[in-house]
Formats: sequence, structure tokens, C-alpha cells
Amino acid sequence: MIFIFIIYATYISLGLPDSLLGVAWPKMVGEFHVAYSAAGIISMTIAICTVISSLLTAKITKNIGTGKLVLGSILFTSIGLIGFGITHNYYLLIIVALPLGLGAGAIDTSVNDYVAVNLKAHHMNWLHAFWGIGATLGPIIMGVILNNDYSYRNGYLIIGAIQLIIAIIVFFSLPLWRHNEEKISNETKQSTTSLLILVKQSGVIYTLLSFVFYVGLEGVIFLWGSSYLIEEKLIPGATASFIISVFFASITGGRLISGLITFWLSNQKLLIYSEIALLIGIVTIAFGKGSMMYVGFILLGLGCAAIFPTMMHETPRRFGESASSAIIGFQVAFGYVGITVLPPLVGVVFQGFSMYLFPIFLFAFALILLGATVAIEKRKIA
Repeated sequence: MIFIFIIYATYISLGLPDSLLGVAWPKMVGEFHVAYSAAGIISMTIAICTVISSLLTAKITKNIGTGKLVLGSILFTSIGLIGFGITHNYYLLIIVALPLGLGAGAIDTSVNDYVAVNLKAHHMNWLHAFWGIGATLGPIIMGVILNNDYSYRNGYLIIGAIQLIIAIIVFFSLPLWRHNEEKISNETKQSTTSLLILVKQSGVIYTLLSFVFYVGLEGVIFLWGSSYLIEEKLIPGATASFIISVFFASITGGRLISGLITFWLSNQKLLIYSEIALLIGIVTIAFGKGSMMYVGFILLGLGCAAIFPTMMHETPRRFGESASSAIIGFQVAFGYVGITVLPPLVGVVFQGFSMYLFPIFLFAFALILLGATVAIEKRKIA
């Protein structure tokens, strides 16, 4: 049981840095004397490094094991966060963004693979709920720092220190990781990391599409949800921000509930029901008004809650344990491609036409996700 909570702690460490740049950047931009849009270069650097480390994780895991990889990755993120706290040069920010992205991708891929192969579905949902806890705590810590007129640097240093504490916990838990790693090592020795070979396996192309459009859909909601509420639904800015926070809370709460649901509902059914709930939520925000926006975004959050962790947990069943590490690496990588490319792309369309298109894009992405899910299950039956 202690080892399970250590695994959960690694996912708190993954979530902690995720929203910090957006919260701190309004204060940072004045200090570094750069354009407001310069944050995009930093976030893109983190995303690219995350993709690279996700693709390399299976190979590194074979050589050093999951525990050591997780430990090194948390140390990398700590270095990146502390670097953000001490550097006074914008170009150095880009450099310290490198270990931040490299650490995140390796944690995401290695821990997801470990849980998918070795633990039950409820642990995967609860694991991702702990990511939500970390992603919520990060901005809260930074917000308290800024609201008390301290420098954003203190926020980065505090969260970097929390990462170091988690790294120390993982270091002392290495014998527990080793105890469970022999099975994984034997299985992953035969896994292939070639994308061209993997996509020839039945259903792999559909799972990669699922991750592109699901994570991209999440990113569109994160980036443009508040603007849609303000511009199209004429909701005040403060209320719109609260509705988006309710969406985040419903994702985290939904993952805790989904973990319990998996005791009596299969992953396959949970995935389909979640995607249907997502579609209903999208229709609600498209046609609803006023307080119905709360209902719509809660449904969006509950629909989203189980999708990512369930797709991860299904990977060994769908494609075999020997290939799961490599495939999960590509799933994480394609997910980051989705969240990096799709939100700004649809933003260009919104700027040229109207925010009215927001639910239409969400509906299209959700339909692609549902279609890919059905296609994977059909090929399993065939």
C-alpha cells in the first residue's frame, strides 16, 4: 500500500508544474522585457522535450529500470523549476525549460506503463486524479505567493523544493521498485520502439488518433473555454473563470469516482459511456444558456475524467504487455502533439470566423475519439 501512494506522489510531482507558467507569466514578462507571446516559445520547448523523452522512455527503462528513471525525471523537473526561480535571462529560461519537459515526458510514460501492466483500472484513474491534485496545488501555491506581494521566483523555488522532497521519497523507495521490475524488464526487452512497425499492428493507428484528438480537445477547452463563455454566452469574466475551475474540479473528482466505478464496470464500457457524456456536455454548452453552462462544463469534466487513464490502462490488453511500453510512449507523445497543435490551430479559425465554432470543433474531436474507440474494439472482436 505504501508503494501505491509513492506512485501516486510521482503523479502529484508531474501535475505541480503544469499550470505555473500561465499563472506567473504576467509577472515574469515585465522582468524579462519580452513580448507577452514569448511564453509560447517556452511552452513549445517544454512540449517538444516532453515528446522526445516519451519516445525514448521504453529504451531507457530497459537499461536502468522504472524506479531510477522516475527518480531522475523528478530531479530533472526540480532542476528546471529551480532554474525558473533563479535565472534573470529570457534565453536561460528556454534552457531550463529543457529538463522540465524531459522530466515530464519520462514520468508520464514510465509510470503509466507500470500501472497499466501491474495494477488494476481503479489505480490508473486515481493516479490521474493525483495529477489533478498536483495541477491544482501548483497555481494555488503560486497564487498565494503573488497575492502576498512576493516574487513569482519564490513560488518556483518552493515547488522545486517540493519536487526534491518527492525525489528523496522515491530514492528511498527504489528497493520497492526493483522488487516489481523484473517482470517489466523481461517483457519490455522484446518491445519495439519503431513507429513504422508499431502502426502496422492492428488498432495502433486508432489509439494514436484517440490521443491526438482527446488531449487536443482538452487543450481547446483549457485555452478557449472562458473566451467562449464570455463572447458567445455573454457571461461575465469572473463567472466564466469560475465555470472553468468547476470543469477542472469535475475532472479530478470524476477520476476519483471512476476508480470506484471500475470495480463493477469494464474499461470498455466506462470509455464508451464517458465519451457519450462528453458529447452530451458539448451539446449542452452549445445550446444552453445561463446556469446551464455549469451543467454543461460539469458534464464535460465528468466525461473527460476517465478517458485518458482508461485508454492508458487498456494498452496492454489491446496490444500486449510486451509492446505496451513503446506504445504508451507514442501515445503520450501524440497527446502532446495534439495539445500543442490543435488549440492554436482552432484559435486561428476562431479569430477568422467566430467563437461560435467552439462546440462544433469539440463535437468533431469527440466523434473522432468515439469512432476510433469503436474501431479498436471491433478489430479485437474480429
